[in-house]
Amino acid sequence: MPLRRSWPLIGAALLLLPACSPPEHVEVASPTPSPIPRPTPVPSPTPLYVPYKRLDTGRLFNGVSLQTTFSTEPGGPATVEVTSSSSYSLHLDLHVRIPRAVDSLDGLVALDPSLPALFPQLAQWLKSAHVSPFYERLYRHKVASVEQSFLRLDQLLTRHDFFDCETILEIAPPAVPPATAPRRILWIQSAMDTDSDGSDSDRVPDVDANSETFQPITSYKWPKRSAVPNPFLAEREARLETLETSLEAATTAAQRQQILDSIGSAQWDIKQLRGKSFLVAADDPYIVVPTFAVGQKDDPFSPGIGDYCAIVYGGVIYPAIIGDAGPSNKVGEASLRIAQQLNPLATSENRPVSPLKVTYLIFPGTADHPFAPPDLAHWHDRVDALLKEAGGYNGQLFAWKDLTVPTPTPTPPPTPTPSPTPSASPEPSTSASPSPSVSISPSPSTSP
Repeated sequence: MPLRRSWPLIGAALLLLPACSPPEHVEVASPTPSPIPRPTPVPSPTPLYVPYKRLDTGRLFNGVSLQTTFSTEPGGPATVEVTSSSSYSLHLDLHVRIPRAVDSLDGLVALDPSLPALFPQLAQWLKSAHVSPFYERLYRHKVASVEQSFLRLDQLLTRHDFFDCETILEIAPPAVPPATAPRRILWIQSAMDTDSDGSDSDRVPDVDANSETFQPITSYKWPKRSAVPNPFLAEREARLETLETSLEAATTAAQRQQILDSIGSAQWDIKQLRGKSFLVAADDPYIVVPTFAVGQKDDPFSPGIGDYCAIVYGGVIYPAIIGDAGPSNKVGEASLRIAQQLNPLATSENRPVSPLKVTYLIFPGTADHPFAPPDLAHWHDRVDALLKEAGGYNGQLFAWKDLTVPTPTPTPPPTPTPSPTPSASPEPSTSASPSPSVSISPSPSTSP
């Protein structure tokens, strides 16, 4: 049969066949996998100190603001960390701002409003005034002092001592007749500390030496005028004997050199105490200036020992002299006599004036030579004349009283003579002749 004719028969046969469903799918459960065993984790050790960081702020005993950052971190064994310099360390970062010197009238008046009334020429003075190089040198010495004592916080300059000076000005006002040259003025605006040094057995037998910084010698001195020994001479002589004994026992060159330096210092002190007298802080009005500024021959504004000065505070002008040279990193120091006049509570340990309200007018090159015992009346007259040469002043120029002059002992009133008690007279004698009466002529009165 041909293939073309057989296609209908094949299709019919296919239609007559029973319908066949697809085979049913059967889910076969897969076997549950057994868990893979895992090792038990070893717990990490808990650190003894949890790492943390803390920031604190405070203030040291000397007024320095303190900002501390304290942090911890895990380290190695103690036997390792104890040998590491960085495992237990302190990092210091001291930040200091250098103050700018005030050179304007408004700046000075803000500190002491009485200045323009006391010194009528003040505004004229400031037109030609300029900041002294001593101001920059002062703060260079302060910075050097901080650098040297940075690792010894107990020796670090206090906040007050670092900022104890508002300005140092050099003023050359026009000459006032009869003066032919300008009277130079070194103007210092600062606080006031107390100086308690000095000794003079000729004038003051007993001197209070309880201050920790006391020295019996001042830069202003003159030949002794009596045989009364200085009260601090015996102490220095005994110290010299001790040093000479210890020199014999010294075993190293360094020890010998140190002792020899001390011996030289003691010998110089003994020579001074034997032959000189000095100012006494409790009795004499003087100020102290930094050593670096004294005696600069090439600087006409350099102050010298014995130069006259005027101290202005509370509307009053106080005459004084430069009596001593002190530390180069401080300014504004006066004798105990001046300090207690400004503040009765002042002592060698208690500052009389902390604000920068004290004005010091120093007249360079005005010292009287040779030096002599203080003549407070003469000092008053000299400062009065110097202020007038610079343009005059108003107000009160204080007059110091000499405390070293012994007060005369008052003459005691005469003791009245007791009148005799009359005794009972015996019977009157008839033979006694009466005494003649004496008439007393009155003294002629003098006309007033």
